[in-house]
Amino acid sequence: MSEEKKKEEITPEKLGKTVIVGGHPRSGTSLACQLLESAGVKFLSDIGKDMYNKEGYYEYSLEKELSKRLIEQAMTEENTRDLNKIVRLLNEYEGWSGLKVVLVPAIFYYRHIGRKNLKAVFIFRNPADSKASMLRRGISQFKLSWFDNNNAIIAAYENIPESIVISYETIMEKKPCVERAFRKLGFKIDMSRIKSLYRTQKNSGMIITKEEMAVYKKLKELEKKSCR
Repeated sequence: MSEEKKKEEITPEKLGKTVIVGGHPRSGTSLACQLLESAGVKFLSDIGKDMYNKEGYYEYSLEKELSKRLIEQAMTEENTRDLNKIVRLLNEYEGWSGLKVVLVPAIFYYRHIGRKNLKAVFIFRNPADSKASMLRRGISQFKLSWFDNNNAIIAAYENIPESIVISYETIMEKKPCVERAFRKLGFKIDMSRIKSLYRTQKNSGMIITKEEMAVYKKLKELEKKSCR
């Protein structure tokens, strides 16, 4: 088989109408998926629910593994093939498909093949509460730190025109700006999907760094812009 034929076979396929939900673990990404689902978005998912996430994780196993490889290796032949598998599944749905991505830098690969078809909802949470919630689950380490993963949200928001940034705290408080932010992307959500009894952590006393607080403040600024 010629080299030209090989390259043709592993060319990244174009992504159809897809909404990506991105954010650090235990930051409210699953809740954001529930809200989008109420607006008719169909999520690619094969991971169910448990005591820590009673409504489900809205995660897809292949995507989770692929995201790790993408940020380590970029677009190898194997990664491109797996990316295409995910894209084909997302493109099967006639309406808006959804994909949850917790390793935020991997979102840029979907941006490259999505362009005008891609929308994004970025979720963040107070770093102390996010870390404390992770520890309650027995997760002491994640592939990317809170700082790196949430700092990547800022860059992703800057590079995806149709995107919003919103905090877990704002969603849980059911502020009117939540509906307004989702409407900016064209989605009418059902606020009744927000259940305060599922809140896992609030006002943790864990110590956070000045750098983390700087990212958190910047995300709060972007949230205000998203909610206008």
